Amino acid sequence: MQVKVVFFARLKRESGLETTTADVPSGATVRDLAAQVETRHGLSLRGCMVAVNETYATPDQSLRPGDEVAFLPPVAGGSEAGTRCEVMTSPLSLSAADAFLVRPEHGAQAYFVGTVRSPNRGKRVEFIEYEGFAPMAEKVMREAAAEARTRYGELRVIIQHRLGRLLPGEASILIGVASPHRRAALEACDFLIEHLKVHLPVWKHEADEEGEHWVDGQTGHPTL
Repeated sequence: MQVKVVFFARLKRESGLETTTADVPSGATVRDLAAQVETRHGLSLRGCMVAVNETYATPDQSLRPGDEVAFLPPVAGGSEAGTRCEVMTSPLSLSAADAFLVRPEHGAQAYFVGTVRSPNRGKRVEFIEYEGFAPMAEKVMREAAAEARTRYGELRVIIQHRLGRLLPGEASILIGVASPHRRAALEACDFLIEHLKVHLPVWKHEADEEGEHWVDGQTGHPTL
């Protein structure tokens, strides 16, 4: 029997597909389909949720011909409490970050928001197209948040980077840190900014009055 398979977020990027079909034997379960999908598309579905016909399903649920099976990565980009790391295509929101960070026990919040600048180096910028390796970028974000906790103590951390075409004034990255104390929040936020601009696998293709070009980057890792 044939079922429809739908991918979201990192799974869509890793597979290069939004939807596909799969042939499974009669009586196959969600778990059986997942194993086939992992082998066929080279994906890891560990930790993902599943919806069958737009309803959350268990791995043991049996499938029927024509079912739509959606594989859903964890929505917060990581399971560690107090950390939210995401690569996004939708606009970034300070109010949403504030709602995540503010807790009675955290008396200080520090934020950094990076926006598309124009002019840049004396040239009027029309737009910047951001491309990124989303699964790796979220992993780097989570590792950076863990390092910030090692250095600065108890923290809540949100890191979001937007991909796609952004116009001057639109936010490309948002970093927020909450801590019981002001100095720790400020220093942790600064650490995250400096760390991520070197290690985050995101690239910028800029269009200005002279044409389009890739923006020179930097790396803290060995290169070929």
